Amino acid sequence: MRLPFPSSRQGRAWLLLLALAAALPVLPMPSYVFRLGALIFIYGSVVSSFNLLAGYCGVISVAHAGFFGIGAYTAGLMSVHLHTGFLTGMVAAALLTALLSLVVGFATVRLRGRYLIMATLGINEVINLVMFNSEFTGGPNGLPGVSFPELFGFTFSTTASLYYLNLAGLVLVTGIVALVVNSPFGRAMVALREDERAAEAIGIDTLRTKLVAFTLAGALAGLAGVFYAHNNQFVSYQTFTTDESFILLAMLVIGGLGTVAGPIIGVVLLLALPEALRGAALYRYFLYGLALAVVAPAWPAGLAGIRFRRRKGKSKPDLDRREGEAA
Repeated sequence: MRLPFPSSRQGRAWLLLLALAAALPVLPMPSYVFRLGALIFIYGSVVSSFNLLAGYCGVISVAHAGFFGIGAYTAGLMSVHLHTGFLTGMVAAALLTALLSLVVGFATVRLRGRYLIMATLGINEVINLVMFNSEFTGGPNGLPGVSFPELFGFTFSTTASLYYLNLAGLVLVTGIVALVVNSPFGRAMVALREDERAAEAIGIDTLRTKLVAFTLAGALAGLAGVFYAHNNQFVSYQTFTTDESFILLAMLVIGGLGTVAGPIIGVVLLLALPEALRGAALYRYFLYGLALAVVAPAWPAGLAGIRFRRRKGKSKPDLDRREGEAA
């Protein structure tokens, strides 16, 4: 198995970014900056899990926001009604979302293209309707009263502590994704994404590969949901609509499908942009669409796929389409 970061230069870059993110709360900044940072880390985890399925395996599902929501509601309900801890919620949410993702995979794994999109769109709508209509989940009023996360006797109740906890969650999910995609199973996923028939011809069980990818991606989305629920102390069905799944897809496409860094880049851009343009909040979806329209034709591999190579003393951007395999 290759290391998640194949070059020392790339490894140093990741460590530098991690150090900068860890040092940010030390700086004198408004608390909303750290709340935004925590949200970026949570969504970075969700999009990274989605990347495992869509970016590396080539399976575009629009039910991912639903699995994110199942993880959040599982942890929230256990916290409110059973008074369980953060780690217990993580285990339960990961197992439940993995099981449900496996069931969805069995139902949709043989579908392709628009048929898969339509099927998973319907599944996400069903999940969202259950969240909306069930009294147990709080219905349209949502689920308040979720406890602050607690680990080893320490309660993460301050803005800075929640920031660090969600940063740790992003590192955990990204590390798992990197390990998976750099394993033999990850290479099987990439082969399936590039050419399913050729993958079958060399002995790859494509149905099994898709099912495992569905299950892993769902479990990681559930984990991200746990961090979301405990970070906000509130869960609402409105966060996990089909529109949200398309936003996750936009973040992934803009950042870079099949790259480790792509989800983080896409999330930073599409979460920070509306924050920087608060007066244009009503035009959020327009801005997302505009970003897609600009990035997709110019850089098909996403922003993470841009490479700068020096030619005759000048730097020109060059797309490395194999970034997904090297990341």
